[in-house]
Amino acid sequence: MRSADTITARLLPLTLALLLAACKPASGPGETASAPGARTAADTSAATAPPAPAAGGSPSPATVTAGATGAGDIGQQHGAPVTVDVCGEPVRYERTPTRVVTHDVNITELFLFLDLDERLVGYSGIAARKEIAPALRERLARIPDLSGQQMSLEAILDARADFVFAGWSYGFRPGEITPEVLAEHGIASYVLGESCIRRGPRPPVAVDDALHDLRRLGRIFRIEERVERKLQPLERRLQALRAATAGVRHRPRVFVYDSGGTIPQTAGRYGMPTAMIEAAGGRNIFDDIASNWPTASWEQVVERNPEWIVIVDYGQPDARGKIDFLLGRPELASVDAIRHRRFFVLSYAEATPGPRNIDKATELAAALHPERRTALSRPAASAPPPDEAP
Repeated sequence: MRSADTITARLLPLTLALLLAACKPASGPGETASAPGARTAADTSAATAPPAPAAGGSPSPATVTAGATGAGDIGQQHGAPVTVDVCGEPVRYERTPTRVVTHDVNITELFLFLDLDERLVGYSGIAARKEIAPALRERLARIPDLSGQQMSLEAILDARADFVFAGWSYGFRPGEITPEVLAEHGIASYVLGESCIRRGPRPPVAVDDALHDLRRLGRIFRIEERVERKLQPLERRLQALRAATAGVRHRPRVFVYDSGGTIPQTAGRYGMPTAMIEAAGGRNIFDDIASNWPTASWEQVVERNPEWIVIVDYGQPDARGKIDFLLGRPELASVDAIRHRRFFVLSYAEATPGPRNIDKATELAAALHPERRTALSRPAASAPPPDEAP
């Protein structure tokens, strides 16, 4: 931890810079910062209340100054300010971020999908128990690992980040690091869409939620055309999946086992596995729980009698250990999935919003509906061709 004197010494130049920025014309860098949820705005000299909406009109977009740490001057030259929906709130980004920090493996995979490696100055939350896609390992090895566990504000400041991509319970936690806390330091942020349920109502999760996140990031980084080109193969495979599973008469009951011994943690209505199961022609037995990663009970699992069990593979025990644990619980002996040993494994990055959701949902569909494997294996649902150069 840094001492109070050291932190004061670091922040004094930033404070002076922000005070000077307040004297610039309104057409310069944005003077306020806002984040989803509370819509808190902070100008360059002091925190202020967000602007009141006009009578009968929509709320004014919150403003985020990307690059207030001194790294965003280059990004400011690229395009006009953009406004992006973040957890149901309009957030305005004045500059194109140039120094980015990501948290968690799926979020880092999403950002690397954009081919903006040169702007990624650090990542956190990717411990050995959360493996990144093999194809990305070499690229990730060139980027500083700021923390294997929780997000660190000190590390973010040391990296001179002007933008953080994370999510609620994917790095952001009330009372710790939040978009509001980052805004106080002049750092913009984007919140993973699936995680917004932790802060308030959101639409049902869909298997293409990550594609919406990527499009919003495309706007923030002013690379919409590149993103659309890269999304085309994923969208073709999603269309093929929907066509192959259209009209299924029986939707197998599926239990998602994340972790837990005495009390199982599972995926609820707003968790990505639920969307993947539905796209694959199944039904999550806990889709009635209005959360993304809730807890349930073994009694409920027995009562709802899943025909398949999806294992989320990360940490210890590994997938084999989790399967052995479930097979060894006497109260589960009568469950169909246990009796017939029907298990399907998702890695952590595949079970959380990211570029791999659609392909893994297609594999799940082939397991749930073996009679449709031929349709699911058609070229449109196979691996994409090499990406075009941006």
